[in-house]
Amino acid sequence: MPSETEVPPGAHRKMLAALHETYVAAGRPGLRQISVGLKDDDSIPATLNYQAVGKILNGKQLPSPRQLISLTLWLHKEGNVDSKTGSDYKELIAQLMQFREAAHRHQLGIESPEVPLASAETGRRIQAPRNAQSTVKMENANERKVLSCMLQSKDAIADVVEILRVSDFSNDLHKEIYNVLLELYAEGREVSIEETANKLNSHSNFDIDSEQYISTLLLEADNPSEASHHAEIISDNALGTRIGALGRKVAEMAESMETRSDLNAQNLLDVLEGELFSMVRERSTPIGDSLEETLDEVEAAGGSIIGVPSGFRDFDALNSGFRPGELVIVAGASGMGKSTLGLDFIRRCSVAQPRSSFLVSLQMSRVEINMRILSAEARVAIHHMRSGAMRDEDWTRLAGVMPSVAAAPIYMVEEPGYTINQLRASCSRLEAFHDLKLVVIDSLDLLYLDASESAGDHDRSLAIMVRELRKMAKELNLPVIALYPVGRISTGYRGRRPELHDIPDCLENFADVVILLHREDAYERESPRAGEADFIVAKNRNGPTFVTTTAFQGHYARFVDMDKT
Repeated sequence: MPSETEVPPGAHRKMLAALHETYVAAGRPGLRQISVGLKDDDSIPATLNYQAVGKILNGKQLPSPRQLISLTLWLHKEGNVDSKTGSDYKELIAQLMQFREAAHRHQLGIESPEVPLASAETGRRIQAPRNAQSTVKMENANERKVLSCMLQSKDAIADVVEILRVSDFSNDLHKEIYNVLLELYAEGREVSIEETANKLNSHSNFDIDSEQYISTLLLEADNPSEASHHAEIISDNALGTRIGALGRKVAEMAESMETRSDLNAQNLLDVLEGELFSMVRERSTPIGDSLEETLDEVEAAGGSIIGVPSGFRDFDALNSGFRPGELVIVAGASGMGKSTLGLDFIRRCSVAQPRSSFLVSLQMSRVEINMRILSAEARVAIHHMRSGAMRDEDWTRLAGVMPSVAAAPIYMVEEPGYTINQLRASCSRLEAFHDLKLVVIDSLDLLYLDASESAGDHDRSLAIMVRELRKMAKELNLPVIALYPVGRISTGYRGRRPELHDIPDCLENFADVVILLHREDAYERESPRAGEADFIVAKNRNGPTFVTTTAFQGHYARFVDMDKT
């Protein structure tokens, strides 16, 4: 322990006294022993070299929140300090953090009293009423545990995102932290205290020390694998709150029926039915309810295609078509034929067999879409149709396919500025009333998070949209295919075979399947592989990765299997 001359009485010295008490109880381990221990223990949030450890213990350096927690964790865990209970230990960490914050303020010349950690209890700028404190604390305890698990493990983030929505959190601060963690995960960045605090500070202005509060969250959960358990509790509480709010809403409407001519009992039933139906669909079913369905699917497969056929024999054989509940990203450079391929999937789904499909075309007009479908189905050159140079045999072929194309249950939208919320609403209606089987979005970079989004916000909102698309695919149990242009985000891409790192990290993280489309003759007209196209399945969450080769027939606006050329 340094002398009072080296570290005068005050918050810094109080912190050192408490830290040295733990150090002594741990048997006074050597500085190098501590440094190596911090490095070898993956559960410790930060590593420190022995010089930094020495400076902290000697009072020559005020540790960061992460350093302080890491050092105290190791002294307690690896130094066999087991005399304290878990509750006492957390109180020690909280006390050390308060001393550290006070010392930091003193160094900065800020003498105003620091905001106690308890002020972050509600995550709001106004403290909750006294009679609500116990409920708030119980809710926040589970929320803090979930966030703690997410800070410690990316696997926990992947588990939690399937269960919780931002609105499920009752605490405003925790909502912001949850959003930040999901963004970091989607962007493929390190989920650390510093990164989380920096991103949180850029998004909001809560009156707390973000880094300090996030540091204390690490202490809330001992086992990141329990993230799903805590998330389920939060989800249940949120559902209970929604049910209560619905009851109050219907009661208020019922009371006002006598004074409002536009309200009747049927209105109340419609509101109640719609809200309850939405809540029920969000709830997962016990595994026992789905085991029989699973066995039936396995038995029925027998080498056949389980999902929606893609129309390409080799792809369907290896991937069993497009499986329900999966998000598929089809990426490629401009001019590779992504829009053409998207229409091929639509045609195979709805023209070859009467399955309903939904095309969100943000690039082509309805007339252009129809022209391409007719060209592909009738094998009439697209340039003949565009130029009006149709021959008699072309008209005959068109007449032959018109009935099947006209009867195909293909639904489409070509609205500029189309948003993710509009997409979700449309898909829900089509699934409920037309048994929707496939969604194709052309293309993802033209879809908007909301109507007010500006161009500069789009990169940030892409991760949120991809997450919502995957959630929608699972909720509606249908494959969602989103096309994305590689060339816009990858420097040095032109001409080479695409790779998984050419797409944004958020697409790679949230997609179930990533297909990279490549044609050599798009860059080399004299290529020996002219007319060939590779479907590179670079990621497949529930199956193998592979490459299949197809034929590109640009004059017919389609791709086909090689043996059909």
